[in-house]
Amino acid sequence: MPVNRIAPLSITLPALAALGLALTACAAPQADPGVSASTASVGSGTYPNLNVPLQPAAAQITPEERVATADELRARRDSQTATGSAPASSAAQLRQIGSSHAQGALARIEGN
Repeated sequence: MPVNRIAPLSITLPALAALGLALTACAAPQADPGVSASTASVGSGTYPNLNVPLQPAAAQITPEERVATADELRARRDSQTATGSAPASSAAQLRQIGSSHAQGALARIEGN
């Protein structure tokens, strides 16, 4: 009778799970028992000093530039709506394209 030397999954999987938990417990940082949790971060350099003003990475837009840009955008918007022309993709034009596309697709499918 042949001997099965491979451990059954019912034993292997729980053993691997227990090994994984044991290894993660060893890898977790251990707190110094002589330091309380409330004073552990004081002077350790792990928290940023929020009292220091931040330095911008690039030059910021000035209020005058912001107003000029907003005025330019408003003028462009108003010039587009003042012409009164319908957009290139109006509903009627889209319906016409859809019906001709459907007719062309049917003709190609039927071989006409």
